[in-house]
Amino acid sequence: MLIMNKGKSIRTLLAVFAILFIATTGCYEPSDTETFDKGDRVVVIEGKVAFLDSTSTVIVSRTVDATDTVDCEFIDNALVYLRDDNGNSAQLEYVGNGMYKTSQLEGQIGKSYLLTVDVDGERYSAIDKMPNQISIDSVLVEYQDSYTIFDTIGYYVSIFSTRNADTLQYYRIEVERNGEKLDDYSNLWLFEDSHLTESFKMVIPQKFDVGDNVVVDVYSLSSNVYEYFSGLSKQFTTNFSNIQPPLTNPETNIRPTALGCFQASSVVRVEIEIKEANSSVDMTFIP
Repeated sequence: MLIMNKGKSIRTLLAVFAILFIATTGCYEPSDTETFDKGDRVVVIEGKVAFLDSTSTVIVSRTVDATDTVDCEFIDNALVYLRDDNGNSAQLEYVGNGMYKTSQLEGQIGKSYLLTVDVDGERYSAIDKMPNQISIDSVLVEYQDSYTIFDTIGYYVSIFSTRNADTLQYYRIEVERNGEKLDDYSNLWLFEDSHLTESFKMVIPQKFDVGDNVVVDVYSLSSNVYEYFSGLSKQFTTNFSNIQPPLTNPETNIRPTALGCFQASSVVRVEIEIKEANSSVDMTFIP
């Protein structure tokens, strides 16, 4: 489990990472990963197309100086477009706080999507193909009555699935508790099934209490998007260690290189009410 301050979004994480990367020096060999010079105002693009979600979103921002009082600078004059491999396209509308949205292009499994973002005369683009949904067999809420090095006493949610022997699959889990999304540093919950048996269990490392209403979204990711989130997670779990890899940017699928990532993801949603006993849970697909 990552150990960072609460209340920070992935967008803030990217901004902080850029500041650390630009400002930090050390005795490391050069990396093949494209880097940025100290003082660069780096564009950050976070885009998502999700299966059966009627709204696609892209957030466009720029990193700020380490001495600035805000986490990032939102960009309100970008031109943002989405296109699928059938030629359907839509321009996203700016709605505030760097966010652009459209409901004209619904995500579909198996389709590839092209994102283009024009900022200050520069065009950024990314392509991602939407993978199949996870096959969820059951969900279990279990009570843990003792402390461990990672977790404390409370209720934990486990998801059981069947591995597809022909395809390596990657997942990211996002959680909402009592209407509040858990999107801080400690909630980069990633899973991949290469080392797992035919049936496997994913335990969400988040304690819940009796009466909590929990919504769990299990996003299926492409390998490129998984590597991006994995790189982001690894940098901030080792950032203050004496033994760590060079501080390099997480590998992005955006070209020319910016910070952030574009993902086209299928998703399964599970809605849970935490009760006073170990119990299986009914699941529902995202509406």
